[in-house]
Amino acid sequence: MDGTKETHESYGLVGVSRRTGDPGSLFGSSIRHHNYVALTIKRAELSRDLHRNWYFGHEALIEVEMSNTQFAELITTMNIGDGVPCTIRHIGYETMERPPDVQQQQIFEDEFKADMQKVGNKVSSAIKKAEALLNIKGSIKKADRQEIVSLLNSIAQDINLNMPFVQTQFNKAMDKTVSEMKGEIEAFVTNKITSLGIEAMRDQFPQIANEKGE
Repeated sequence: MDGTKETHESYGLVGVSRRTGDPGSLFGSSIRHHNYVALTIKRAELSRDLHRNWYFGHEALIEVEMSNTQFAELITTMNIGDGVPCTIRHIGYETMERPPDVQQQQIFEDEFKADMQKVGNKVSSAIKKAEALLNIKGSIKKADRQEIVSLLNSIAQDINLNMPFVQTQFNKAMDKTVSEMKGEIEAFVTNKITSLGIEAMRDQFPQIANEKGE
Protein backbone atom coordinates (compact mmCIF):
# COMPACT_ATOMS: atom_id res chain seq x y z
CA MET A 1 0.00 0.00 0.00
CA ASP A 2 1.39 3.39 -1.01
CA GLY A 3 1.46 6.01 1.72
CA THR A 4 -0.37 9.32 1.45
CA LYS A 5 0.56 12.74 2.72
CA GLU A 6 -1.83 15.50 3.64
CA THR A 7 -1.41 19.09 4.84
CA HIS A 8 -3.94 21.70 5.90
CA GLU A 9 -3.66 25.21 7.29
CA SER A 10 -5.23 24.02 10.55
CA TYR A 11 -2.84 21.08 11.14
CA GLY A 12 -0.32 21.69 13.89
CA LEU A 13 1.91 20.01 16.43
CA VAL A 14 2.56 21.33 19.92
CA GLY A 15 5.53 20.09 21.90
CA VAL A 16 6.95 20.71 25.35
CA SER A 17 10.58 20.05 26.25
CA ARG A 18 12.79 20.55 29.27
CA ARG A 19 16.02 22.40 28.59
CA THR A 20 19.21 23.05 30.49
CA GLY A 21 21.42 26.09 30.10
CA ASP A 22 21.20 29.84 30.59
CA PRO A 23 18.26 31.21 28.61
CA GLY A 24 18.89 34.73 29.91
CA SER A 25 16.10 36.65 31.58
CA LEU A 26 12.62 35.14 31.48
CA PHE A 27 9.66 37.52 31.37
CA GLY A 28 7.69 37.47 34.62
CA SER A 29 10.45 35.77 36.60
CA SER A 30 12.67 37.50 39.15
CA ILE A 31 15.58 35.01 39.10
CA ARG A 32 17.93 33.55 36.50
CA HIS A 33 17.29 29.94 35.47
CA HIS A 34 19.42 27.06 34.26
CA ASN A 35 16.51 24.65 33.90
CA TYR A 36 13.47 25.80 31.96
CA VAL A 37 10.64 24.66 29.71
CA ALA A 38 10.14 25.39 26.02
CA LEU A 39 6.79 25.11 24.23
CA THR A 40 6.82 24.96 20.43
CA ILE A 41 3.97 25.01 17.90
CA LYS A 42 4.72 23.82 14.37
CA ARG A 43 2.78 23.31 11.18
CA ALA A 44 2.03 19.63 10.73
CA GLU A 45 1.85 17.08 7.97
CA LEU A 46 -0.34 13.97 8.22
CA SER A 47 1.16 10.89 6.63
CA ARG A 48 -0.89 7.72 6.27
CA ASP A 49 1.12 4.54 5.85
CA LEU A 50 1.21 0.98 7.21
CA HIS A 51 -2.42 1.38 8.30
CA ARG A 52 -1.68 4.15 10.79
CA ASN A 53 -1.25 7.90 11.01
CA TRP A 54 2.17 9.54 11.26
CA TYR A 55 2.59 13.19 12.21
CA PHE A 56 5.54 15.31 11.12
CA GLY A 57 6.34 18.88 12.11
CA HIS A 58 7.59 21.47 9.65
CA GLU A 59 7.72 25.24 10.02
CA ALA A 60 7.90 26.40 13.62
CA LEU A 61 5.20 29.03 14.12
CA ILE A 62 6.15 30.09 17.63
CA GLU A 63 8.40 29.01 20.47
CA VAL A 64 8.07 30.29 24.03
CA GLU A 65 10.10 29.65 27.15
CA MET A 66 8.90 29.40 30.74
CA SER A 67 10.41 28.74 34.12
CA ASN A 68 9.41 25.48 35.75
CA THR A 69 7.21 27.45 38.15
CA GLN A 70 5.47 29.25 35.28
CA PHE A 71 4.86 25.96 33.46
CA ALA A 72 3.41 24.37 36.61
CA GLU A 73 1.17 27.41 37.08
CA LEU A 74 0.07 27.18 33.43
CA ILE A 75 -1.21 23.61 33.70
CA THR A 76 -2.73 23.97 37.17
CA THR A 77 -4.53 27.33 36.90
CA MET A 78 -6.77 27.10 33.86
CA ASN A 79 -9.49 29.72 33.24
CA ILE A 80 -7.81 32.28 35.49
CA GLY A 81 -6.96 35.68 34.06
CA ASP A 82 -5.31 36.14 30.67
CA GLY A 83 -2.66 33.49 31.26
CA VAL A 84 0.82 32.96 32.68
CA PRO A 85 3.85 35.05 31.64
CA CYS A 86 6.12 33.43 29.08
CA THR A 87 9.10 34.58 27.04
CA ILE A 88 8.56 34.58 23.28
CA ARG A 89 11.74 33.18 21.71
CA HIS A 90 10.82 32.75 18.04
CA ILE A 91 7.94 33.76 15.79
CA GLY A 92 8.43 31.93 12.54
CA TYR A 93 12.05 32.47 11.56
CA GLU A 94 12.38 35.70 13.54
CA THR A 95 14.21 35.59 16.87
CA MET A 96 12.91 37.91 19.57
CA GLU A 97 15.17 40.13 21.63
CA ARG A 98 15.71 38.99 25.19
CA PRO A 99 13.64 40.79 27.89
CA PRO A 100 15.55 43.12 30.23
CA ASP A 101 16.84 41.91 33.58
CA VAL A 102 14.48 42.65 36.44
CA GLN A 103 15.65 43.09 40.04
CA GLN A 104 12.41 42.81 41.98
CA GLN A 105 13.89 43.97 45.27
CA GLN A 106 15.42 47.07 43.67
CA ILE A 107 12.07 47.92 42.04
CA PHE A 108 10.32 47.83 45.43
CA GLU A 109 13.07 49.91 47.02
CA ASP A 110 12.73 52.58 44.32
CA GLU A 111 8.94 52.58 44.59
CA PHE A 112 9.10 52.79 48.39
CA LYS A 113 11.51 55.73 48.21
CA ALA A 114 9.15 57.51 45.82
CA ASP A 115 6.17 56.88 48.13
CA MET A 116 8.09 58.13 51.16
CA GLN A 117 9.13 61.22 49.20
CA LYS A 118 5.46 61.98 48.55
CA VAL A 119 4.70 61.58 52.27
CA GLY A 120 7.63 63.84 53.12
CA ASN A 121 6.36 66.50 50.72
CA LYS A 122 2.91 66.35 52.34
CA VAL A 123 4.44 66.72 55.81
CA SER A 124 6.51 69.70 54.65
CA SER A 125 3.45 71.29 53.10
CA ALA A 126 1.42 70.79 56.29
CA ILE A 127 4.20 72.31 58.43
CA LYS A 128 4.53 75.38 56.18
CA LYS A 129 0.78 75.87 56.16
CA ALA A 130 0.58 75.58 59.96
CA GLU A 131 3.48 78.00 60.45
CA ALA A 132 1.85 80.54 58.13
CA LEU A 133 -1.46 80.33 59.99
CA LEU A 134 0.20 80.63 63.40
CA ASN A 135 1.91 83.83 62.28
CA ILE A 136 -1.43 85.37 61.30
CA LYS A 137 -2.88 87.65 63.92
CA GLY A 138 -6.47 87.08 64.83
CA SER A 139 -8.61 83.99 64.50
CA ILE A 140 -7.85 81.24 62.00
CA LYS A 141 -10.49 80.77 59.32
CA LYS A 142 -12.50 77.57 59.25
CA ALA A 143 -11.36 76.79 55.69
CA ASP A 144 -7.71 77.04 56.76
CA ARG A 145 -8.28 74.71 59.69
CA GLN A 146 -10.00 72.21 57.39
CA GLU A 147 -7.08 72.35 54.95
CA ILE A 148 -4.64 71.50 57.75
CA VAL A 149 -6.84 68.64 58.95
CA SER A 150 -7.14 67.33 55.39
CA LEU A 151 -3.35 67.32 54.97
CA LEU A 152 -2.87 65.50 58.27
CA ASN A 153 -5.53 62.93 57.38
CA SER A 154 -3.82 62.30 54.05
CA ILE A 155 -0.50 61.75 55.80
CA ALA A 156 -2.12 59.40 58.31
CA GLN A 157 -3.67 57.40 55.48
CA ASP A 158 -0.31 57.03 53.75
CA ILE A 159 1.31 55.79 56.95
CA ASN A 160 -1.51 53.58 58.25
CA LEU A 161 -2.86 52.12 54.97
CA ASN A 162 -0.59 52.65 52.00
CA MET A 163 2.72 51.71 53.66
CA PRO A 164 1.39 48.37 55.04
CA PHE A 165 0.03 47.63 51.55
CA VAL A 166 3.47 48.17 50.05
CA GLN A 167 4.93 45.82 52.67
CA THR A 168 2.31 43.16 51.86
CA GLN A 169 3.06 43.39 48.13
CA PHE A 170 6.79 43.16 48.85
CA ASN A 171 6.29 40.02 50.95
CA LYS A 172 4.21 38.43 48.17
CA ALA A 173 6.90 39.18 45.60
CA MET A 174 9.62 37.72 47.82
CA ASP A 175 7.51 34.61 48.46
CA LYS A 176 7.16 34.18 44.70
CA THR A 177 10.91 34.55 44.28
CA VAL A 178 11.52 31.89 46.94
CA SER A 179 9.02 29.61 45.20
CA GLU A 180 10.84 30.09 41.88
CA MET A 181 14.16 29.27 43.52
CA LYS A 182 12.69 26.09 44.99
CA GLY A 183 11.33 25.16 41.57
CA GLU A 184 14.76 25.72 40.03
CA ILE A 185 16.42 23.49 42.64
CA GLU A 186 13.78 20.77 42.26
CA ALA A 187 14.19 20.82 38.47
CA PHE A 188 17.97 20.53 38.80
CA VAL A 189 17.71 17.63 41.23
CA THR A 190 15.10 15.85 39.07
CA ASN A 191 17.19 16.25 35.93
CA LYS A 192 20.28 15.01 37.77
CA ILE A 193 18.49 11.96 39.15
CA THR A 194 17.09 11.17 35.70
CA SER A 195 20.52 11.53 34.12
CA LEU A 196 22.18 9.34 36.74
CA GLY A 197 19.38 6.77 36.39
CA ILE A 198 19.88 6.57 32.62
CA GLU A 199 23.63 6.19 33.03
CA ALA A 200 23.10 3.43 35.60
CA MET A 201 20.77 1.59 33.23
CA ARG A 202 23.32 1.85 30.45
CA ASP A 203 25.99 0.39 32.72
CA GLN A 204 23.69 -2.40 33.86
CA PHE A 205 22.23 -3.16 30.42
CA PRO A 206 24.95 -2.32 27.87
CA GLN A 207 23.04 -4.14 25.16
CA ILE A 208 20.45 -1.32 25.20
CA ALA A 209 23.10 1.26 24.38
CA ASN A 210 24.58 -1.02 21.71
CA GLU A 211 21.21 -1.38 20.04
CA LYS A 212 20.96 2.40 19.84
CA GLY A 213 24.41 2.59 18.29
CA GLU A 214 26.03 4.26 21.31
